[in-house]
Amino acid sequence: MKSLKNEVEEYPSDFEGVFYFTNATDEDFVTLWNNKEYTYPAGSTVPMIISGEPLENIQQIRKYFAKRLAEREYFKSKDFSKTRNGTVNASGGGNMVASMYDEALLQPWIDECLESRPRAKAVVKEVPAEKLNVKASKAIGSGTKENPYPTADLNAEFQESNAELLGQR
Repeated sequence: MKSLKNEVEEYPSDFEGVFYFTNATDEDFVTLWNNKEYTYPAGSTVPMIISGEPLENIQQIRKYFAKRLAEREYFKSKDFSKTRNGTVNASGGGNMVASMYDEALLQPWIDECLESRPRAKAVVKEVPAEKLNVKASKAIGSGTKENPYPTADLNAEFQESNAELLGQR
């Protein structure tokens, strides 16, 4: 029986305790995971070491990375360039837009991510978390037993916040 996409496989008997990711392309592969940017050098196999993640998660992350790399390569391919603007409608009326692609087309690239190549090291760079200065809530009145949801003039309640926000623009 074929394993499912997100199913954790059994470890092979010769498993060394480290999962490897292969970038078989001629371009470095850069991807994000938990606000860290991972760069996998072109044409090499890299041990996947992701701090704070157990082996089972690293195994799944490797699959996600392989799919991301496969999609990057597919979107650069001739197969995609033929259909990116849609396909010609056989019954006339212009082009039909392709809304999806068959994931089986990605399989050759995904398989390459699991094959071994010359060893290298991934470059991991911390990416600063994006902070949004948003004031999303404010208690407005306490209400009464008869009217637990009092009416309020929101412009008056948020006058200082609005002036501060508009002053930044």
